[in-house]
Amino acid sequence: MSGLNQANQKIIEKILKQLRISPSDVAYEKKPKNVVLITAEYLPRDLTPISLQCKNLAEGLAHRGINTHVVSFDPWKEGQTANIGGAEVHYVGNSVKSYSPLTWAITLNMEIGRVVADIYHSEGNIDLIHTHEWQMFPAGITLQSALKKPLISSYYTLQEQRTPGINNGFTESVKQIEWRASQTSNSIHVNEDWMKSALLQFYSPAESKVNVLKPDTSSWARDVVRDYSWVLKNWDAPVEISEKEKKDD
Repeated sequence: MSGLNQANQKIIEKILKQLRISPSDVAYEKKPKNVVLITAEYLPRDLTPISLQCKNLAEGLAHRGINTHVVSFDPWKEGQTANIGGAEVHYVGNSVKSYSPLTWAITLNMEIGRVVADIYHSEGNIDLIHTHEWQMFPAGITLQSALKKPLISSYYTLQEQRTPGINNGFTESVKQIEWRASQTSNSIHVNEDWMKSALLQFYSPAESKVNVLKPDTSSWARDVVRDYSWVLKNWDAPVEISEKEKKDD
């Protein structure tokens, strides 16, 4: 009997390998089926660290059998959808001509919300939403509340680092967006330990939900899926709010 079990195990491992599914992923019963990634930057329009990381993540999720949608900005392809690397990429534009990065982001987020709502109704469900960098955080926060779905936010930089020592209406607004996302997100992803330290220093989210997941490791996509699974297993629990937010309320 033990020989038969070993033979069955080898067959299962072979099937999982062909499907590009890690055996460790199977243990997670809450593994997501439908994921939406929201990013202002994506290939081929943008060749940046964020666009490369988002594309690698989208393809890694798709290869693990997760139905992956990417919503990204491209005014030349507005309204179009393309299958790239197994992920469905939805292109949005911004009809409002703004001269501030803040107003551009806010008005673009309105269109992103509409597209994600369409995805939600056409797919029948979205398991979680993953936003990348501050410009996309407002859409994630709104959709988290409207769809009652968990939110993951990836921070690549902070406004305090981009404009150190500068305090005006624009910088304070961006900081408020970054802070709000740090409080409402069910999980936060950063690439480096120093970024986690900076995030904790400036915005004081619950340390337990800030995860250092390095995209240059072979296990990165698997680790992201594991975190997604953890979020889905625990997301019904109230999001931990910092002492600062309690005082503000």
